[in-house]
Amino acid sequence: MKNRFFLGMMALLLTAAVSLNSCKDDEPKTTKVFGTITMENTDVWNTWQDSGVVEVTIFPAFSLDPAAGWGEVPGAGTFPLGAPYNSQDPVVLTYEAGKTQYDYEIEVEPGTYSAVAVGIRHNRFTDPNCKTATLGVYFGNENEVSYGIVIPNTPLNYPSPSTITVKAEEQKELNFKADFSFVNVWYPATNCK
Repeated sequence: MKNRFFLGMMALLLTAAVSLNSCKDDEPKTTKVFGTITMENTDVWNTWQDSGVVEVTIFPAFSLDPAAGWGEVPGAGTFPLGAPYNSQDPVVLTYEAGKTQYDYEIEVEPGTYSAVAVGIRHNRFTDPNCKTATLGVYFGNENEVSYGIVIPNTPLNYPSPSTITVKAEEQKELNFKADFSFVNVWYPATNCK
């Protein structure tokens, strides 16, 4: 009788342990994307610092249906569609006089992402085309700036951002360059006032 009770208890404990482990395995294993953004023309940022916030965001995998991510829209160009993956909790950079390198870290779930970008989110504009000016994207070359926007037959023709795949528990370092002076190109080009 004692042996049967002992075996029954062992079976229950084993079942509980397997159940707990399988639940644990089902949970997404978060990871992070991090790096350093080297910012050019921070003197321009100084004049814009009260106009909005500078955010570092990561965009989900590109899709046209539903519209999401950063990618090529046939006949229109390459640019972001929809909100970034971390739009509810973006990394906000704070201007510091004389500082040109800013570190960032974004916690993500394993998967594919279409872009890592930094931009100013203007607090005066409501038009989505005017709300954000991209200052730079990660595209695999940390010594050059790209704004990630490709609009045919216009001066807005830069390398597209790199697609990033992040594995479970992987930490991916993505360093890139940005240029704050792009606000002086973007806002006039979009007729934002």
